[in-house]
Amino acid sequence: MSSPSFINLAGDDDDEVIAISDTEDILDYDTDATGPDIITIEDDDAEAETETEEDIRIAINLVDDPRKYFVDEYECGDFVIKVGLTVELKDASERAPEKLHSGDFLRVKTIVQDKQTEEVKVRGYRLRRTKYHGQMLDWKLNELVMILHVRENDARSPYVQGLEDVAINDVIGVRQCLITNKSYSLLNWRHFLVPAFYMGKTKEETKRSVFHEGRLVCRWLNVLVIHKNGKPYGGVVRHMYSHEADARSRSTESSRTASIVLDEDEDVTIFNHRAMRAQGRRARGDSTETLDIFPKKERKGPNPPTKRPCYTYGDAFCGAGGASQGAVQADLHVLWGLDHDHHAIQAFAYNHPDAKTFLMNAHDFPLPGTPKNELRVDILHLSPPCNYWSPAHTVVGRNDQANYEAIYTVGAILLKLKPRVATLEQTFGLATYGEHKQNFLILLGDITKAGYDLRYEIQDMCEFGLPQRRKRLLVIAARRGTALPPFPKPTHGPGLRRYTSVADALSPLERVGHARASQEMYHNPLEKKMFNKPPYDPNTSFLKGCITTGGGENWHYSGLREYTAREYALLQTFPYKYQFSGGHSEAKKQIGNAFPPVMAQALFNVIAQTLEAFDNGFIGPEDDLVDLHAFLADKGIQLPECAPQAQAQARSLLNSGDRYKVPDRPFRYLVKDKTSLPQDTYKAKQRGLWNKDNDIEPLDRMNRNSGPRMSSGLRLFDEMDEEHGEGENRKKRKKRARINLVDDEDGPAEDDDDVVEVAAENIKKKDEMSDYEKHFWAEANGDVVVLDD
Repeated sequence: MSSPSFINLAGDDDDEVIAISDTEDILDYDTDATGPDIITIEDDDAEAETETEEDIRIAINLVDDPRKYFVDEYECGDFVIKVGLTVELKDASERAPEKLHSGDFLRVKTIVQDKQTEEVKVRGYRLRRTKYHGQMLDWKLNELVMILHVRENDARSPYVQGLEDVAINDVIGVRQCLITNKSYSLLNWRHFLVPAFYMGKTKEETKRSVFHEGRLVCRWLNVLVIHKNGKPYGGVVRHMYSHEADARSRSTESSRTASIVLDEDEDVTIFNHRAMRAQGRRARGDSTETLDIFPKKERKGPNPPTKRPCYTYGDAFCGAGGASQGAVQADLHVLWGLDHDHHAIQAFAYNHPDAKTFLMNAHDFPLPGTPKNELRVDILHLSPPCNYWSPAHTVVGRNDQANYEAIYTVGAILLKLKPRVATLEQTFGLATYGEHKQNFLILLGDITKAGYDLRYEIQDMCEFGLPQRRKRLLVIAARRGTALPPFPKPTHGPGLRRYTSVADALSPLERVGHARASQEMYHNPLEKKMFNKPPYDPNTSFLKGCITTGGGENWHYSGLREYTAREYALLQTFPYKYQFSGGHSEAKKQIGNAFPPVMAQALFNVIAQTLEAFDNGFIGPEDDLVDLHAFLADKGIQLPECAPQAQAQARSLLNSGDRYKVPDRPFRYLVKDKTSLPQDTYKAKQRGLWNKDNDIEPLDRMNRNSGPRMSSGLRLFDEMDEEHGEGENRKKRKKRARINLVDDEDGPAEDDDDVVEVAAENIKKKDEMSDYEKHFWAEANGDVVVLDD
């Protein structure tokens, strides 16, 4: 290892010798304050004409255009701009001149001159100092991040959409900049210092000189997905890939065949032993710790279809186990669950008896002495408490501080357990509310510092079969050296399956039978709070509100009572037999806090498929996967038709059986995509993310049998059939209930849509009816009946 260089910085009183290789030196960081202001710098081309896709293609390929022509270089005062160089832009913000500040930068891809006006613009990719990009990345000296803005539903490459035009008058100079996929320890501003140049300068003078004249390095990419309202509700944060780096600053080998430095401060390196064996050599760095991500044992013959029989799964902040239930449905092996709530972890244990449970605070996890191999999993999910970050949080709570601190355990847990892929679910308020935006950026920074690339998105879960408009922030993070999985494509909506209605979700109660359903403690409609709310058709509606720990702004579709805990569980897509712990209120809390299993299953399906494709060599760690199945199809890879998790779903909830045996099929998880619409086509047709419409299109007459219809069997007050009998007594009760309501003064109160004709002798006055008759009639015909006190 080469010895460090030294420079002599002359101070006012004495001389101080500073080691250039000292990573703790003050020159490493881009600020000497407690924290720089986070500034929004407006795009320089805000008023520029909108370019068509053809214009951008012409700009990239430097093809002649009748309106413009392209030049390789342009002389601008005392400097010359050339294609491929990086230029510094004017600082558009108002910042103290005595501090170290600068504007953005632009990597020039082409220089455009208008033939008529002779106006010159430089076109390229915007680069920004990391300290001006929030706390997502370290504020290290002369470190940049490339920022690409892309439009939602636009299938073009981010490198096409991300091109920006900047007027030549906004360029103030040329800077030396390298775009690299190397880690900070292998390449940074220090590697280009000439010690003799800084002899006799103070620390401050040296720092200012490096800031304004030294080499810039860009190793980060941030793609921001802009919603139609102009705000970013999704994005990607990752290291540059080798094919994106400058030729002289990229690793000599791709990350599939080279060592991958993950922890820059500790020089922790992952070695791809599979690739090393293929090359007949073993490469090691100096003083590094090696972590194995591929099996070292030599295999004879072709590789098996999967790395192991079943991918493993861990659940931090597991609650009652909603995410774990989705993992089971996706055919993952649930190894453990962690939560600090006694009732929640007990419910988790009821439903996942083979998994280990940890009743403890996430700050203390794992306990000292716990073998990390017992906790190491392929996929780790984290759902920190969302109460504090929720838009519904309007009153200070006694657990606010604990809930606030919970998200800061995510990075520490990832550093300790090092899963291949991690997922996170949170309320959308963390990413969209201005007061929480800095916390969101810190969370993303903790994930990237742990050695992960990530993508995030705000998703409406009704597009995956949830019968409610539940919008949540989802994050997928992949350990560097592993392919970053895409988000799953929606399964419900225009051109896809019909949205799941309240009736669809509650249909298991009809199949089970109300007599049996009413015998369990979590389905007690007779004891529920009475309401006087507008009724709605459960066959053509979502829930009126999002399910929360208290149930939320929801009521039974009859308008006369609240839902039971079992009904809430079904509406949150838990299986009918899923068990909870504690009383009715505790069960509602566990249900409201849960990550809906149907969404978790869709998420883990695509992650498991990505891992299996990666382990079989179908994809590489630097492949940009927007649509996994489209990517595999382009490579000519044939996938089986059958659903891989069908066998797992068919098994009993508590009977794991042979779930973890190697299946008799080519792949365990990879199957042909049955989605009828491409991702970009569907997104263009879907209802808006913030659309408050809760209505679902009615079933077509020809397809009325394709989904369940809510019948009068799901009644307001379910009376047990064993008590009243299924024979003559039941028929008599139905006959007695077949009446029309007659208002005392205004005559018959007929339903405009469904007038029931009955014999005159069956007509009764409203005050002559029994409570049962009032309830039944209100539910059957949608009439709202105010009961007597």
